[in-house]
Amino acid sequence: MMAEVYGTAADPGPPEGGPPDPVTAATVDRLRGEVTGLRQAMRSRAVIEQAKGVLMARRGCSADEAFAELAQLSQDTNTKLVDVAADLLGVVAPPAGDRAAAAPGAPAAADPPAPPDLEGSRAARPSAHDRTTGGAEPHAAEPADAPDAFAARYHVAAAAAAAAADADELARLLCRECAAVLGADAVAVAALEPDGGLRLVGTSGVAMARVSEWHRIPPQTSIPLVDAVRTERPVRIRDQADFAARYPHLAAGRLMPGAGLCALPLSGPDGAALGSVAVSFPGTDAVLDDADAMAYLHSLAGLCARALARIGAGAAPGEAGPGGAMWFRAFVDTLLDPMLILVPLRADDGPRAVADFRVEYANSATVDLAGRTAEDLTGGRMSELYPGMVESGVFARLLEVQATGVAYEGLAEQFVELVSGALHSSTMTLRAVRFLDRLLVSWRIHDEDERHAAQLSQARSLGRIGTWHYAVGTGELACSPEVFEIIGLPESAALPTLGQAAELVNAADLDAITTAWDKLLTEHRRQTVEFRIARPDGGVRSVRASAEAAPGPDAESALMVSGVLQDVTAGRRTQDALAAARSALVEERGRTEVQHDAVLTLQQALVRSPESVPADIRFEAHYIPAESAARVGGDWYDVAGLPDGRTLVAIGDVSGHGLPAVAGMMQLRHALRGMAYTGAEPAQILAWLNRMLCHQRADYIATAVCGHLVDGVFTWAQAGHLPPLRVRDGVPDVLTPPSGMVLGAVEEARYASTAVRVAPGDVVLLYTDGLIEHRGDDLGRGLSRLVRTVRDGPADDVRACVAHVMKTLGTPNPQDDTCLIGFQVPSGPG
Repeated sequence: MMAEVYGTAADPGPPEGGPPDPVTAATVDRLRGEVTGLRQAMRSRAVIEQAKGVLMARRGCSADEAFAELAQLSQDTNTKLVDVAADLLGVVAPPAGDRAAAAPGAPAAADPPAPPDLEGSRAARPSAHDRTTGGAEPHAAEPADAPDAFAARYHVAAAAAAAAADADELARLLCRECAAVLGADAVAVAALEPDGGLRLVGTSGVAMARVSEWHRIPPQTSIPLVDAVRTERPVRIRDQADFAARYPHLAAGRLMPGAGLCALPLSGPDGAALGSVAVSFPGTDAVLDDADAMAYLHSLAGLCARALARIGAGAAPGEAGPGGAMWFRAFVDTLLDPMLILVPLRADDGPRAVADFRVEYANSATVDLAGRTAEDLTGGRMSELYPGMVESGVFARLLEVQATGVAYEGLAEQFVELVSGALHSSTMTLRAVRFLDRLLVSWRIHDEDERHAAQLSQARSLGRIGTWHYAVGTGELACSPEVFEIIGLPESAALPTLGQAAELVNAADLDAITTAWDKLLTEHRRQTVEFRIARPDGGVRSVRASAEAAPGPDAESALMVSGVLQDVTAGRRTQDALAAARSALVEERGRTEVQHDAVLTLQQALVRSPESVPADIRFEAHYIPAESAARVGGDWYDVAGLPDGRTLVAIGDVSGHGLPAVAGMMQLRHALRGMAYTGAEPAQILAWLNRMLCHQRADYIATAVCGHLVDGVFTWAQAGHLPPLRVRDGVPDVLTPPSGMVLGAVEEARYASTAVRVAPGDVVLLYTDGLIEHRGDDLGRGLSRLVRTVRDGPADDVRACVAHVMKTLGTPNPQDDTCLIGFQVPSGPG
């Protein structure tokens, strides 16, 4: 405590030559404690006196009787006297200003009701902390006149804010109130400075190291305190993850300690921004989701704004920038053009967006279209002074400048205003820039010649066009500054002669220029020619020159040639690049078509119906390429009679598209058939294929079903492929697949075979994923759709069954090929 007392402005330190006197230190501590106690008592006294006044008005009793009633209620409910008084005020005098504005739809404060039975109400009312921490429902079984905990605490907070001596004390008092009602752990108050930046003026619960780091916050820094002022809306941060997502640049250096945070803007009575206040919480879901809690925070923000304006830690309303300073007004009076200093005016309801501007000052050069001077304009609203600006859209541009900070400079254009029944118009150029919190608007009136000159100058600049004149008789050549810029010479250089200018022209273009020049001089008709010039700096420019000849002003000049020179390099480069792109596209399209034709021909040759199917098996196959020509895939199938009397049946799908996929499919199909001739079981064949692909380090993987049919038994194995479907007596059944991974993924993969009985008349269908998988769908739903389709169609004949499935499901798949095969052991002849 002694360390805090000595070294202040009031007491610079201990007496020279030794430690402080213990008696003096004890006296200072006692006085400090008394002052603190008195200030706390004053805050409590303000709430109690207000409650006494309410009781005196409603009961018709004396001040002593009102105090006695409050004291008796405090004793009966074992509640502090100030809390009893606050509960009473919360019922009869809820905050009608800030909280009503913060909670849309809240009724306005009318005549307060009669004082309620506070003792019964306190018993029925849940605590404020319960309302934001999952306690009792705030409005369940609650008397209509029960004191609102937030409204009650508002009056305590209002008294505390009114008694705060500085911004730090204001932050401490607000933090104490927010901790008691909402469980907050820190508060930071920031004042708006003239350049739009923020300055921390008061904190509580914030580490001093953080206060030092963030003492001055530039306007372009995105943090919750700044964003609240910029958007004029609360900024809510729910937790650390939300903060990190919205402010990744502050992940390691955030100001407030809590996991969540709510930052609110502060504004004066006229809506002018004063700064912002931030309240942090260890957890915020309950607070941010509670409308009453958020309304209470808005109320505290209003209290904070009024206290901040009273303390003077921030800019006072209407004086946030130097626009009203005498030195600045003296400066703008030195300007030759008219200039207005505009103060933004905000709407009374809704978001505090700028709705209009008030003329705070007009310099001595100000005379508007109607002849009004600075004295006539000062204090007026822009929308009322210049309604023509509202109609033409210029006023909306002024609002944009205020909102975005991007300056506006109109072209030389016609302005029309109706003032006192008289119509006034003029051509002028208007400019508006944001200056701190104000708007500076200036204009320059042009006559008709100036307007045309301004438009011509703008056209020259935008079109990179220069003008030139040549007197044939004297050989005099005159050029505009734009010509010098185009040919790469400084304006200070001597004017080139016609021969010197011709030396800059590319040799290949000289003949065309000579021909056009001869026609111009002999036929006197306008000529246009495009050519290239070599600039002294080594650059090459494409230019277009147009010229016409006319009789000179005197006999000496005889003939005058006037023309323009335009730099068309950018357009020519764009055309050349476009032509090159078209040529490359045509070549690429040709290569693609050739490759596609080759792939499609090869694929169709490989998947055509086999010729070696045994006579005692009915077989049917359908194959549909992908709808997209660029995505021809690697689907394949094979059916063949083997030397040992078995019938090989296989189907598969190689990953990828185009020629590589078809090449892989061809390799896999031929290898499988060769391995099948060894008499190996299907699982062994798949294991060999997998080892082959892994050993070759193939750049693709594949799925497959491999099986053989003999004596009515279908023995099969699979490698990551969809299971076959057996149809018996019209009932489809998805066969249970044995284990097996896709081919080419893991060399040690194991495969198993399984056998299923195929009775005469049964139909077995094998298919690739293109049949059942489509964009936005999954294989499970697609397989169910296939089962329903088979159940609803003919099942006694494999050809009819396959045709029905392809008609129902076999539309071209944009992303993949579709392959379906089926076989059947006939139940009778034929």
